[in-house]
Amino acid sequence: MRNYFLLTFLIITSLAFSQNGTVSGVISDKEYNNEPLPYANVLIKDTKTGTSTDFDGKYSLSLEAGNYTLIIGYLGYETVEIPFTLSPGEKKVINYTLAASGVQLQDVVVETTVSKEKESALLQEQQKAVEIKQAIGAQELSRKGISDAATAVTKTSGVTKQEGVKNVFVRGLGDRYNSTSLNGLPLPSEDPEYKNISLKFFPTNIIKNININKTFSSNVYGDVAGANIDIASKELEKKKYLNISLGTGYNSTAINSNFQIADGYNYFGFLENGDNVLPNRSLTTYDFDTSFKTNTKNNIVNSNFSIAAGRKFDLKDNQSLSVFGVVQSSSEYTYKEGKVGQVNATGGNIQDLDFNKSEYNSGQSILGNVKYKMDYGKSISFNTLYIHDNVQSVGDYNGFTRSVNDNPEADNSFIRRQQTNNNNLFTNQLIFDYQFSEKIKTNISLGYNLINGSEPDRRTNSYDFSTSLNSYVIATNSSSLNNRFFSKLKEDDFVGKAEVTYSFNKEEDELLKKITVGVDARKTDRRFDFTQYNFRFGSNDNVIEIDNPDAVFNQQNLDNGVFFIETSRGFNPSTAFNPYFYTGEKKLIAGYLQGTYSVNEKLIVQPGIRFEKIDQIVEWDTNLSSSVNNLTIDPSKINNNYFLPSLNVKYTLSEKNAIRLSAGQTYTYPQFKETAVFVYEGINYTSYGNPYLTASKNTNFDIKYDWYISNKEILSVTGFYKNIQDPINRVKVASAGNDFSYANTDKAFVTGIEIEARKYLLQIESDSRSKDVSIGVNASYLYSEQELKDNPNDKLTILFTNKKDKLEGATPLVINSDISYNFDNAENALTSTVVFNYFYDKIFSLGTSDNQNIVEKSIPTLDFVNKFEIKKYNLNLNLSLKNLLNPNIKLTQESTDNGITTENVVSSYKKGVFVSFGASLNF
Repeated sequence: MRNYFLLTFLIITSLAFSQNGTVSGVISDKEYNNEPLPYANVLIKDTKTGTSTDFDGKYSLSLEAGNYTLIIGYLGYETVEIPFTLSPGEKKVINYTLAASGVQLQDVVVETTVSKEKESALLQEQQKAVEIKQAIGAQELSRKGISDAATAVTKTSGVTKQEGVKNVFVRGLGDRYNSTSLNGLPLPSEDPEYKNISLKFFPTNIIKNININKTFSSNVYGDVAGANIDIASKELEKKKYLNISLGTGYNSTAINSNFQIADGYNYFGFLENGDNVLPNRSLTTYDFDTSFKTNTKNNIVNSNFSIAAGRKFDLKDNQSLSVFGVVQSSSEYTYKEGKVGQVNATGGNIQDLDFNKSEYNSGQSILGNVKYKMDYGKSISFNTLYIHDNVQSVGDYNGFTRSVNDNPEADNSFIRRQQTNNNNLFTNQLIFDYQFSEKIKTNISLGYNLINGSEPDRRTNSYDFSTSLNSYVIATNSSSLNNRFFSKLKEDDFVGKAEVTYSFNKEEDELLKKITVGVDARKTDRRFDFTQYNFRFGSNDNVIEIDNPDAVFNQQNLDNGVFFIETSRGFNPSTAFNPYFYTGEKKLIAGYLQGTYSVNEKLIVQPGIRFEKIDQIVEWDTNLSSSVNNLTIDPSKINNNYFLPSLNVKYTLSEKNAIRLSAGQTYTYPQFKETAVFVYEGINYTSYGNPYLTASKNTNFDIKYDWYISNKEILSVTGFYKNIQDPINRVKVASAGNDFSYANTDKAFVTGIEIEARKYLLQIESDSRSKDVSIGVNASYLYSEQELKDNPNDKLTILFTNKKDKLEGATPLVINSDISYNFDNAENALTSTVVFNYFYDKIFSLGTSDNQNIVEKSIPTLDFVNKFEIKKYNLNLNLSLKNLLNPNIKLTQESTDNGITTENVVSSYKKGVFVSFGASLNF
């Protein structure tokens, strides 16, 4: 891995750079009162460098210093040539107003590359598309101070994120109903708890744009009901590029805390002693690499660093080779302080703990892109991405918990949990585009994804307070109360795609007619191993110092018989060290056919059909049962064939108004972990899989109206309806413990409306400067309902409290809004944005056995983001203040006793205000 970092860094830093200048301006339309002219051609004479104007008639080209001639033209308008000289670093502005002419632009072929990072370009793409599209680009991410993809998608309508859950909810549908892809190829999850990879792994400096596709088309994998979230990675869009950025900041809660970190890890989140391996195969040797004692951290200032670089090489015969790379590293400290608890249906206390949790997140990413362009429409590109994400936490819980002491009056039990999640993702993609002619083009994409995830040496200590000894003692209710847990996840994921599109006419023709045929293939293999070392004490009078546990947990006390070590498999040396495990294999083969047909100038229809064959098998040998060693237990097998129809319709009311319809059928498969029978233990819950789950079937309908008011202004209204047969829910099962599992309920539906608006409140522009004030609002109202019935086929006893309820994670109201002030002149530029987000109460987990739902209460957030550019030095400065309202993040559960209803706190804490400052320099 060190070689991977070194090689990429050398490639990037070995590129030669010179200080470019830029020529930019606005092209106006004389025939329409000097309104901006979009799609005009702008070309540097005798070169292949060119672009087209955006919705505002704006263009920008980066050039080396020298003498040039600018050619401006538009079909049916005059063509002009404007000579100019560009000095090193100069920002030259050339505006022009084109007039109509009988002479057309000839012999000027401009190979345009519209930047998919810009808000205007994405809006243009949305306006031209037949499908219902929604996207957020790098420009908008920067303006709103968004640091990663997870935060980015929650700024779009109908998308929320549940606190404590890694992945997002789209229209009330959680992780299992969504899918994630990179450059159109699916990605695996790094975490056995989830179907999708965590979007926070993708920092914004490697993102070109993010498409949130909430409707189904036949070229999308069918295992989706909420949205397919496709991340387009950055590639070089200039001749030369070099950017270096540095940042720092702090969290208001963490900086004033007694911050604790686990022993054994360095700043970058790697183990100080190399790979953390399991101890020797001896239960009589105490040879763990790390100690139970935590370390106090004094310097808890956040930091980040990135370097992005690229260069394009012009080859013979209009060919080119571009190389682009980004190396990024970040660290962040957070501190939470609050309460966790559990009650039964009548309010009886099961757990009531005060807690504080120190969390350190360190991550590094490397993105590389090499693109060889043979000719127009012909290219081959290689994308490689490495992401390392390390989260370390130390949580102290003090109070009453039934697992440590059965006496509710005993309110000073103590639990310390030190946890590390270390995840590595390697993604490699080869994407080949070839246009045989104006009518035939093809795409072949291949990908290999490798996930290595681990929980290396999770440490849990549980103590009870002895009044007779006036001290804490080791808890002895169970040997698992004091343990070390080791797990490893490895997943190999091979994906492939090939499609051919045949156009019956030319792209510029008004009536579009084309057909696309494609195939998809994917094979995923996962193995998850885990071993837990439990410490069994013979008596309950072993005095312990909370901050010095290694005085008890050591080789001498093991030799003296104070405690014994056992694994989850027991004491037998021949079996004790065999890890528990589960394996999962999934094979998918798909074919699809999609047509696009313009009935007339206003009506376009896009029917499609997709066939998928999916085989999934999960086997396990765990602490609950074994499908490997016990022949009476069958592995979890799901084999289905699907024919999935889709239909997209676009009706253009006028140049600025359009209505789109979408309908389709999809499915939702249970994930490996949801069907694997093994127990995952948390502080206040345990969960295990259900091998009898079945796939859900989904029917989806959308209708959307778009009004493109002007240039960057839009008003959209979308209505949607989804019907789900056999939805999958996380539920609490009827058991002695506080156990969660997964179950199919009977049926459900989701319906709602989304509204999106972008509007300029002020626009002032002259040759020397411009300023504007813009506002953006998107909101969604959602209603969901599901019928709750215990499915006898899943062999779980689930007693739902309610016969009908809302979907887990479905919030009825989400509001995202921002207001931005922009100022730009020849010397400086300033953007200030206020971003507000709000979601209403939503179900965290469904109520069972007369217990009511656990509800996540409404949360408002407010951010203030500022970016300042000093053009003379190509220097950008930014200041961000996030989570300014610092709301209380709370989970509650109602209980009723003698007709009196009480709202009980399940979890409650504040995250603090995040302050960050950064600077970046372009060369």
